[in-house]
Amino acid sequence: MARQTKREIVEETAIVVPKKSLFERVAGYLDANDWHYTADTEKAYFSMGCRIKEASVRVVIDVFEAEDWSRLLTFSIYPVMVPEHRRSAVIEALTRINYQLIYGNFEMDLADGEIRFRTVVEAEKELDDTMIDRVLNANLNAADRYFAALMTITYGNASPATMIDLASVPAKENLQ
Repeated sequence: MARQTKREIVEETAIVVPKKSLFERVAGYLDANDWHYTADTEKAYFSMGCRIKEASVRVVIDVFEAEDWSRLLTFSIYPVMVPEHRRSAVIEALTRINYQLIYGNFEMDLADGEIRFRTVVEAEKELDDTMIDRVLNANLNAADRYFAALMTITYGNASPATMIDLASVPAKENLQ
């Protein structure tokens, strides 16, 4: 007689790890890189101070995620308001900068003179840490690169036509 063995049926339980939201992934990226920030989960944005070479800027990262696409909108907001009598000169300078930029743009609130630099990344797939890093660092690099030149136009007698030349001065040079 053939000997029958008893078979045990083992049920496999699949462990389902819930996919992290873009907001959670951005928070994880910021935490992993030691950024100090505040988060508004209801309005889906992060806010933090960041030191650039010549000043400190306020950085806002606005997060939007739908079922089929996602977006990170990043702003670096300068700590000064352009006086009303210098706004037309600064607007001209911003236009000259924006014309030659490949990624991102400067904008100014005409009501109060606030200047900010904006970058955005959108994707139909998941935005990963590399993309988060790229949008944030590109934003801060541009805000840093043009800050001193924009302040020279804002508070000095520099012409907006010299904007690109002013922003090209090596860091060791003094703009004043």
